Amino acid sequence: MESDDAMLEMLPGLVRIYEEWAERYPDVQPLTIQFAADGKSERGLDGVLAYPLDGHWLLVSFGLTELGEKTSEEPRVSGAGFEFTCRVPREEGDETVPAWPLRVLHALADHFLSGSDLDVGHWIITPSPLGGEPANGDMTSLVIIPDVDVRVMDTDNGIVLFHQIVGLTTGEAEDVQQAGTATPLVAVLRDRDPRMLTDPSREPVRL
Repeated sequence: MESDDAMLEMLPGLVRIYEEWAERYPDVQPLTIQFAADGKSERGLDGVLAYPLDGHWLLVSFGLTELGEKTSEEPRVSGAGFEFTCRVPREEGDETVPAWPLRVLHALADHFLSGSDLDVGHWIITPSPLGGEPANGDMTSLVIIPDVDVRVMDTDNGIVLFHQIVGLTTGEAEDVQQAGTATPLVAVLRDRDPRMLTDPSREPVRL
């Protein structure tokens, strides 16, 4: 396996992601989690940067944008134009990234690459508790918002947006479905928690 330093030398787009988040969290060293290639496609999520922050993990995907040389024909946008972020609870001293949000990010990237349109304001109903984790119970949906820390960055390959995914309970998803928009619910959730953590143990919101 390549060292992180060697990988960064080959992937200037990934270096930019490191640099951008280092400006926001200069004293935090992320863990680099690389996903093994499945051999079925050259596309997909390459991995996740996991930042151990106070009270939560910040997860930042890499691979949906162009990490190496420019290959797409659109000069203004890098690859898909966005990477996913997610924030989940973390106990003090915990250095092990939970597996279920990694599964969620991987599945969401595959969902997008299979042709689904994913953008800010969209919500996704999942067939089981998030990440297939029984302990996540009633949290069976996601909504996409602009990341609460870094919304966009410039790279040599074009702009990269950061789309934060936030878990919703079944009841919250029903309210969103009925309203036809997630905006009011997101506003209430943001008022409760400006970091917009995906916390399966939180109290549900009903509008």
